Amino acid sequence: MSFQLISTSSACRASARQARQTIAGQHFAARHRRQRITFRLILAGIFTLGGLFQASPPARPLPDPPAQEIEVGAASWRFSATEPPLRAAEIEARAREAYQRNREVDDVAADVDRRGISFEMTEAFGRKMRFLRAAQVESALWRADERRQAVTAQPQRPVAPLTDNPAAPLYREEQPFIEQVRAVARAYVAGLPDFTARQRVQRYYRLGGNPWQLGDYLEIAIAYSAEKGEKLELKLQNGVSTSLALDEVGGLTSTGQFAGLLKSLFDDESQTRFRDAGTTSFYGRACRAFEYAVETAYSRQTLQIGQARAIAGYRGRLLVDPDTRRIVRLESECVDLPRDFPVSEAISIVEFGWVTVGESDYLMPVAARVALTDRKNRMTSLNCIAFQKYGKFETTVVVE
Repeated sequence: MSFQLISTSSACRASARQARQTIAGQHFAARHRRQRITFRLILAGIFTLGGLFQASPPARPLPDPPAQEIEVGAASWRFSATEPPLRAAEIEARAREAYQRNREVDDVAADVDRRGISFEMTEAFGRKMRFLRAAQVESALWRADERRQAVTAQPQRPVAPLTDNPAAPLYREEQPFIEQVRAVARAYVAGLPDFTARQRVQRYYRLGGNPWQLGDYLEIAIAYSAEKGEKLELKLQNGVSTSLALDEVGGLTSTGQFAGLLKSLFDDESQTRFRDAGTTSFYGRACRAFEYAVETAYSRQTLQIGQARAIAGYRGRLLVDPDTRRIVRLESECVDLPRDFPVSEAISIVEFGWVTVGESDYLMPVAARVALTDRKNRMTSLNCIAFQKYGKFETTVVVE
């Protein structure tokens, strides 16, 4: 996965929901001036940016792999990595308080985008948000409901086999569970189809511990091939067509949610340490949880900002469907960043759901959250991403 953070921008569909999203972006633009501070971040190695920056192999020989079931310190998350989805009563109470105190509801919308919701969104609840002057929250609720449906969806067509020989087992039942997950993950990465998709990005930012503030909204066309990786093209900003390149629009952008992190995490050279963290609920589904850590000495994750460059270790948590051994949620954060490095924190979360590509269904990323914190001014940029409209790879990518 790669990140770019170039500047902080001011600030869904062709339907009424998109119109409300556009209005929310215009509302933000009226309250905040665009900042022209230039800030670029490129992560290579496991976070690759078109192969521009490839981390070098470890300088010293790698020792034998350590035991897989070992102690790993619990990750310290700054935003919702382990927080449960929001309930309707929580959202209504916060929106009502903001209405009574004549406050903005950006922070409520950000929490909905970050954490998701545990209930089915309805037009009646949307009208209640509009009555409370919380249009941004309503837009976030519809996005969160789409995310909930995407994550919990069941295959509608035959599931694509992980290997050319489905009859051959990928693992042995007597293997440790995490080794079974490793075998499935490797087969998954190797078997990804060439595809297109649409990436919808709602962006927020905050200074220090202050509430989140609404940024802008982007729609990006994605074309992925195993040979060339990801190609991204910006199509819309705040619902309006734009000729700007993605690296010209400002703010935080990211790539690599499809294979980069998974491939590196289960690479033998990463010497990833795993710890069984028991069972947890993921949108009502019982999943196995594992914490993991990759030490800086074995990491190929390179962060580059201008002339500043550092290799960072990373740690996080993955949630696994116990029946299929497939990963349904992957959390990651950088660790051991140098104290003089411009970024103090880099976090990502990717959630997977069943989508149709061609004649088969694949478990693909359907949602992601990415956040970076600038060490100097303590500004955190947050992107809440939805991946939609998967299709077979074509020579051109069109976002409707």
